[in-house]
Amino acid sequence: QERPSPCPVSVCGHHSRRFRRLQPRSLPLLLRTFWRHMLEVLVASLAGELIAQLRLPKSARIALLKHSVECCAGVPASEQRLVEAGGGQAILEDDSCLADLAPEHPNDDAETVVIQLTLVRVQRRWALSGDVMGSLRLWDLEQESVEQVIECHDALTCLAVDWLARVALCGTTGGALKLWDLSRGACLREFVSPGRQRVRCAAMSWSQRLALHGSSSDKALRLWDLGSGRCIQEFLGHAGSVAAVAADFGALLALSGGDDGALHFWDLEMGTCLWRLPSHGAVHTVALDWQSRMAMSSGTPLRAGSGRAAGEDGGVLRLWDLDDQAPALAAAAAPAKAAAAVPAAPQAAAAPAAKAAASVPAAPATAVAAAPTTSTSYGFAPQARKVGSPVAADSSVVPVAGAAASASQGGASVNVRGGAGGAAAAAKVCVRELLPSTSAPGAPPCCLAADLAHRVALSGAVGGDSAQLWDLDGGVRLRDFRLGGPLHCLALNWTFRIALAAGGTGLVQLLDLESGATILEFPGHCDTVTCLAMS
Repeated sequence: QERPSPCPVSVCGHHSRRFRRLQPRSLPLLLRTFWRHMLEVLVASLAGELIAQLRLPKSARIALLKHSVECCAGVPASEQRLVEAGGGQAILEDDSCLADLAPEHPNDDAETVVIQLTLVRVQRRWALSGDVMGSLRLWDLEQESVEQVIECHDALTCLAVDWLARVALCGTTGGALKLWDLSRGACLREFVSPGRQRVRCAAMSWSQRLALHGSSSDKALRLWDLGSGRCIQEFLGHAGSVAAVAADFGALLALSGGDDGALHFWDLEMGTCLWRLPSHGAVHTVALDWQSRMAMSSGTPLRAGSGRAAGEDGGVLRLWDLDDQAPALAAAAAPAKAAAAVPAAPQAAAAPAAKAAASVPAAPATAVAAAPTTSTSYGFAPQARKVGSPVAADSSVVPVAGAAASASQGGASVNVRGGAGGAAAAAKVCVRELLPSTSAPGAPPCCLAADLAHRVALSGAVGGDSAQLWDLDGGVRLRDFRLGGPLHCLALNWTFRIALAAGGTGLVQLLDLESGATILEFPGHCDTVTCLAMS
């Protein structure tokens, strides 16, 4: 009798090709051979947090590893610096091989070799500019080139960028807010304000998926949920168009200014206006740094005795100390937070109470004539929720009742009362007033870029050909910059001592704040650049 073959064979189809069938005992050997050529790569941050766990062949290059980390963690490969954990400080080159990092392993039956790497993110210098033709341009300031061109098909008015996530929110004259992925150049979501009114200002926090914007004619500030695309809340209180907004979404606080000449400080969690004070004839730009308790605004002079004659060219910059306002903020927020702890009344009982509250006249506002400060909630009650948490549809909104701001003779003190039983506190908040010069008669310095943590600011007049760098502690002008065309917008990075200026010529200029010289010029826009942002 013929002995059977040790490896049975099978005949495949009409080709009559023979294939050896794997024996069960040969499969573990094959797997060990496969995994012997693979590496397990653990990538962690400087804090020790695991970012990615990958299995790659030993022949793979560091460039492939960076691409895999970008897909897992969203960190661009160009911003990754990989270092061996505990193996020195040398940065791994893109063309180096993973096999060079693997130690010699004498045991062939051992498991996959593990390599531990540390990821250091070095954010590159980026800039984003938008023009009246609806064109967004992403600039690589290190390579001196344009990285991405995005067509929005509508004139752009404002920008808010999260550089870590590489997403941007831009406002348009058509009343739409568009959220863009800067890496892919794709529109993620579009938010349309009621009536499609022109968007004048915007602020965004991608980590909390929140955005604020102000429109041209409905006098409202709107809070959006970027995840669901819903308008969470409306804040009413400005008597004119909302022209500027700055927010600290970590503290859920926002500062807004408008054509009514008033600054409003909002509690986004409670949906209330904490205080309101006069600022300028018209507020054009605001900046907020809640950690240092400072804010800044630009606009036209409020009174003829502010250092210039009425009708004279130029405007005024004002620096606000919010730390002196902390007792007043706590007093104004206390009634609303106390009301949040009280269960909501049934709808039938809430209606008479609302009518009774409407019949009570509001306290007079001696400092500024403004519309009643209220907030409208779309399915959310701001006084009893964290932003984004649903509540009952019949929950009532509790505005700051009887809030009033009164100015002293210099217009530098404010008195805040927060509803029934609210404590009153007076504090000087305007600590400095700056009067910049301008070459455009009648134009206020509505261009403002400030780094309040370092107490510096850059300002200039729309249509002018110059900009000024300010020391906010001393109130002195450090340097003047002569520009190559009419100015429209500014961006500042004091850490690297650079700034961006752009305007009517479509040219974006990179300025050296120490020498006052123009480092680079970025052409490409065909019309007026209306908004700028820089990492």
